[in-house]
Amino acid sequence: MKTLFFLLLFINVAFAFYIQSPRPHVGRSAQPLPELQPERSEPSVAPVSCLEWGSFFEVDLQQVEAAIARQDLGDKVSRQPAGKTPVYWIHIPPLRSKYHAIKKMGELRRLKLTNFSHVQEDGKWNNAISMGFFHNIDEAQNVMASLRSKGVKSAVIGARNLEQIKFVVQAPSDDITGRMKELEREFPGSELKTIECNASELELMATDDK
Repeated sequence: MKTLFFLLLFINVAFAFYIQSPRPHVGRSAQPLPELQPERSEPSVAPVSCLEWGSFFEVDLQQVEAAIARQDLGDKVSRQPAGKTPVYWIHIPPLRSKYHAIKKMGELRRLKLTNFSHVQEDGKWNNAISMGFFHNIDEAQNVMASLRSKGVKSAVIGARNLEQIKFVVQAPSDDITGRMKELEREFPGSELKTIECNASELELMATDDK
């Protein structure tokens, strides 16, 4: 009986030892982690400098583009929209015909005036005489007073919402920059400045070259 008791005790102890002892893990072997590839950085692109000259109104484009052509810059300058803006317009209302408009401009020259242009378009302003656009009413009224003192009686001030136009030259040489500065001096009130060309400007200029 004692023998049986000790045999059972030995079996229980052995089983408990077996349960508590560590056993090797059976399963999938650990897979090595994939190596992380460093991100490739895109090469930096140097900014492109542009000259921007503006801004002008559509009604002035004929005179401005003629000046650009005289400087032999027609294929180097890109014309681009610059948004609409409200302005005060000093003008002589449309005359009956081109003949009458030319006659009126002759009268203005005899009064020693030079800052005007003949409006020639298909719209309602055809054969008007434009004498300047102004962003504030005080400036327009001062110019109007000066015109009245010189004998101009038919000019009036009107309000318009006009499209502005700018001209852009990509990566200009020193020679082209010099010619653009001459244009700036030819058109008082215009502004020539160096800017960093944006993507849309480069795309427009590339389209113009095709």
